[in-house]
Amino acid sequence: MARILIVDDEVHVVGALRRLLRREGFSIEVALNGQEAIEKLATFEADVVISDFRMRGMNGLELLGQVLRIAPRAARILISGHADLSGGSESGVISHFISKPWDDDRLVADVRALLGGQGQQGPATSGP
Repeated sequence: MARILIVDDEVHVVGALRRLLRREGFSIEVALNGQEAIEKLATFEADVVISDFRMRGMNGLELLGQVLRIAPRAARILISGHADLSGGSESGVISHFISKPWDDDRLVADVRALLGGQGQQGPATSGP
């Protein structure tokens, strides 16, 4: 089962993404800021990290730059309604960009494409 770390300082966004991706059969962890995400990556080997761009403290581009260094195999998705990519995609920091509001089917398809089809075992049966 593919493992995804969702990082956003808006609890309702984290909840919506968690519900969507769990329903698709992925193992999910969440973090509410960049520092918490870095700490989670010490024990959670993420296949994908989905991060909001605008967060208090460390922004998503800065976080994904650190993810590239500490978990280079993880796909790095930046999600935002108003991002300034500042060269992130050109430098290889960002694997993929998704605009808010996102389309659920498209987001799932993009995640699956980045994973090469992993996580297609069907809906998860574990708790929240």
